[in-house]
Amino acid sequence: MSNQPDNLSEKPLITEEQKISRQFSYGRIIIITILAFAVSGYLIYNSLDYETLKTIHWTTESVFWIIGALMLIVIRHAGYMYRLRIITNKKFSWRQSFQIISLWEFSSAITPSTVGGAAVAIYFMKKEKLSLGKSAATSLLTIFLDQIFLAVVPILLLMYVGAENMFAKNAGCRDVNNLPFMGIFHNMQSIYFAGYIFFFIIILMLAYGLFINAKALKAFLIKIFSLPGLKKWKNEAIHTGDDVILSSEELKNKGSEFWIRISLATIVSWMSFFMIAYCVIMAFFAPTLSDIPVILSRQFSIWMMMLLPLTPGGIGMSELTFSAMMCDFIHPASLAGTFAVVWRALTYYPYLVAGAIILPRWVNRVYKR
Repeated sequence: MSNQPDNLSEKPLITEEQKISRQFSYGRIIIITILAFAVSGYLIYNSLDYETLKTIHWTTESVFWIIGALMLIVIRHAGYMYRLRIITNKKFSWRQSFQIISLWEFSSAITPSTVGGAAVAIYFMKKEKLSLGKSAATSLLTIFLDQIFLAVVPILLLMYVGAENMFAKNAGCRDVNNLPFMGIFHNMQSIYFAGYIFFFIIILMLAYGLFINAKALKAFLIKIFSLPGLKKWKNEAIHTGDDVILSSEELKNKGSEFWIRISLATIVSWMSFFMIAYCVIMAFFAPTLSDIPVILSRQFSIWMMMLLPLTPGGIGMSELTFSAMMCDFIHPASLAGTFAVVWRALTYYPYLVAGAIILPRWVNRVYKR
């Protein structure tokens, strides 16, 4: 490909492949699975006893809403698959798209949330015989679209529901659910906007690189990561700059229909994911229709905490944040930890299981060709 950056070489690509192989080692997967089950067990142990168990009533409505949550998982996955096919001009079959998205989500489930997303996605798509340029463009464009959604929609919801509702400022129920670190969530608004500013800067940089001046962005990244204390990430910065240059070339001359279709797919996928929490709460409690925007707005706060690169897939942090932000919709509030586990069982474990099943089959298929 004539417009590939000169800095691309075989050695960095091999190193990246080795790093990704280690990331998907079975030892790592087993440890993360044990950690996830340990966190779930701890939350259930601390929030559920016989007396509170008797307050939970499983009805036909409960079944309806849980099935609804499962359907939303399917819709979310289908939306991502559709978006992938549109961006790649249907280079991948539906089967390939299903496997790539499943493995992409699996990689997010077993790594700290800000680690390796673009590199892993590029690796999967290159192994499916997509060119380096198209792989980079697809990966960075999906990240850009996701970040745009996560930047715009929460601000609209904040204006509609207000800061007190979005950040659960008056949720005194945190003090009765017997879970650790609840105090930090009283400062949720400050934590959220600190993260928001960081990711908004990333959006601006991606937009500038993808649509205005990719080479200038690469030069800027190299300068920044040549500073003392940041040099160990200089190679990654160079690779990111190369990816942005390749992506910028690939995205030139895309029509309005292309942008509308991938934008709608992004909205459907993310709204499906965030509505799962509403279905879980509706299955056993009685939030009103007016509570939907409040629950949705709090999902953005939960997501921001999940992005902190503390544990693989946000294990522990996501459950604690859900318990802190949703406890006023759960009665008694001491059950918040248990329902955080139910929510994670629908939004995390399916990708962990699917990835563990699909990964060996995918490896056998792509390496035998």
